[in-house]
Amino acid sequence: MRSCLVQILVMLAIAFALVWFGLPLGVSALATGALNSSGFTGTDTKVEVSANPPFMLLTGHADTIRIRSSEARMGDLHAAAVDVVLGDVELLSRNIGTVTGTLDGVRVAAPNGDPVGIDKVTLEGSATATIATATLTVPEAETLAESQLKSQTGITATVTLKGPNLVTLTIAGKPVSGRLVTSNGSLLVDPDSAALPIVTLISPGSGNPFRVTSVDISPTIVTLAGTINIQNLLS
Repeated sequence: MRSCLVQILVMLAIAFALVWFGLPLGVSALATGALNSSGFTGTDTKVEVSANPPFMLLTGHADTIRIRSSEARMGDLHAAAVDVVLGDVELLSRNIGTVTGTLDGVRVAAPNGDPVGIDKVTLEGSATATIATATLTVPEAETLAESQLKSQTGITATVTLKGPNLVTLTIAGKPVSGRLVTSNGSLLVDPDSAALPIVTLISPGSGNPFRVTSVDISPTIVTLAGTINIQNLLS
């Protein structure tokens, strides 16, 4: 009788250990498959699913899902490195509560289709309107402005940026002042001269999920604040 009880207790202990430690691993494998089916691609992708207690995973709820990958693509967003934590996730419906993390080496499309390089994007907030802070160097932003001015207007100019949002366009040796501004999620060069049109540098949609809401220029870095709908990217 005692040996039977011991065997039952041992079996229960083994079953408990398998569920407690094995369930997150099994769900992580399933989550990786679901992530790939959503259109996410990457190299060396690692997905870690956790819940406290782990039995909550049986209800389809995860406290956090951490995604790490390199050379990743989420919809129209490309990143050399991804380290993102999704919080309060309903696994069956794929509803995501919160997002925190970083994207390094990001590429999005400019209005003419050329890739725009962004050094780093930090993410924090709700999944449907994740607060995103993006940084690129001043030379990168100046080159972007020059290429888009040439592409959209045919005008060749040298662009110089200065804080907090000032722009100088040098055209045929003559300087024209202007500003970097945002409107409806787009980043724009707005010349002071009525003879020059407003030029769009970054615009949401058409290969770019990032909506810009503010811009600040420091001596070396251009910082863009805005939002990204991570829920849509991963749905």
